[in-house]
Amino acid sequence: MKKIRVLLLLTMILCIIPLCIAFAAKTGTVTAKNLNIRKTASSSSKVVGVLRKGATVTIKDTCGSWYKITSGNKSGYVYKSYIKIGSSSSGSSGSSGSSGSSKSSSSKKKAESKDGTCGPGSSGNNVRKVQRRLKQLGYYSGSIDGDYGNGTKTAVKDFQRKNGLKVNGTVNSATLKKMNSSSAKKASSSGSSKSSTGTERLNWFNGGSNKIPKGATFKVKDIKTGKVFTCKRWSGYNHLDAEPLTKSDTATMKSIYGHWSWRRRAVLVKYNGHVYAASMNGMPHGTQTIKGNRFEGHFCIHFYKSKTHGSGKVDSAHQKCVETAMHHTW
Repeated sequence: MKKIRVLLLLTMILCIIPLCIAFAAKTGTVTAKNLNIRKTASSSSKVVGVLRKGATVTIKDTCGSWYKITSGNKSGYVYKSYIKIGSSSSGSSGSSGSSGSSKSSSSKKKAESKDGTCGPGSSGNNVRKVQRRLKQLGYYSGSIDGDYGNGTKTAVKDFQRKNGLKVNGTVNSATLKKMNSSSAKKASSSGSSKSSTGTERLNWFNGGSNKIPKGATFKVKDIKTGKVFTCKRWSGYNHLDAEPLTKSDTATMKSIYGHWSWRRRAVLVKYNGHVYAASMNGMPHGTQTIKGNRFEGHFCIHFYKSKTHGSGKVDSAHQKCVETAMHHTW
């Protein structure tokens, strides 16, 4: 009986070890100037460290829009958007930073379907090919990282809906065939629709994210007070991350709230001749890139169908404010 227990224990250990080795092999590089490491997978979680641009991390796990990482003696959670997948620590030298491809990990290749189909939770070349095609058609605006996350799933759903397919967010054989055909319908070129007031509903995951590019400077008007301040887009994947441009803009923003708050407010965003319905919160958090503006971090601006970074879900309070903003004009 004792020998049987020992054999069972050895079998369990031998099964677990390969899984741990394969899982710990993924590495990446920080693309943001300063990237906060959070204690948990939430933008409101405590900051336990900061990584500089170019730092190498080992990816231990995924959680929605977050990676659980280690880097030196630091560990915690960071946004996936700011990590460029690099080479595997298993000894492969054939990686590509822009696509996240790797010539190593034969087990990963075996896990991929030969017919090119894929779905939520998948990763690898099949997913990268789908992301590239969806980006060509205007449905996907994220990075070509080979990770089938919420952004890819949403883009697939939008493609399926537009092309009369069953909407399930999975690239099955029917979806893949239509996607790669010459008859595949493209997404709306504007990613937005106008109300009778001329204010536009910006569909964030249907081309909307590209309408206000990273680094762009734009105006924000609070609907209730009518106050206007200038912002700059820092980054953001599930929604727009912004910073007040100057200390005067920070003062105006704070006067709208009275004190910093996560409370949602209906706003209008004016950029490049367009006015978009949006919602903002007023809490400085995370990375700060503009020095001297007296705003320690950035804040969030949501548009139609955008999502929170922490949960990867659409926030109903933000969407209610976006709908309110649609009935106002600049």
